[in-house]
Amino acid sequence: MRTFRVPSVYKMSRLEKENAQLHREVEDLNDQIERLHTDMQRLKDSHARELNRTNEQHQQEVSNLKRILDKAYRWFPSFKRFLNMERECLQYGFTAEQTDKLLHGQRINYSGWLHSNEYRRNALADNVTVQVIMDEKRNLFLHINKTPIAPWFRMQFGIGQEQHRGLKI
Repeated sequence: MRTFRVPSVYKMSRLEKENAQLHREVEDLNDQIERLHTDMQRLKDSHARELNRTNEQHQQEVSNLKRILDKAYRWFPSFKRFLNMERECLQYGFTAEQTDKLLHGQRINYSGWLHSNEYRRNALADNVTVQVIMDEKRNLFLHINKTPIAPWFRMQFGIGQEQHRGLKI
């Protein structure tokens, strides 16, 4: 015959106390989670405000710089041409130092690769003389060995020579 043990009253009250303690711990943890959620939301809101403030400052600075550039373009009409020529020189593959010399009217000797965005190819320039020329209308042109750069690239790539061969009789 089997005998069943009935848990003692002491054991039951101990289990009830442990259960109550666990419930309190769960409540405490839930409270901590709630506080953390609140803190996270407060931080998100603070970050969003700071980001908006920073974006507004940035937009204000960009607006001021645009206004200053517009004035510079009006006061110095060739300024924009110089900026465009600087961009072009850098795209062709000249260094910032070489570009600076070119924009100051100096000739440079160059050996290396030059990139044509128009033809999406590179051409080897071997010991060439490069100069930025300003015409009477104050337009700027990049010349290589006294040839404008676009025809120079065409010569390097052999473009246009086929048509001339076809016209010979």
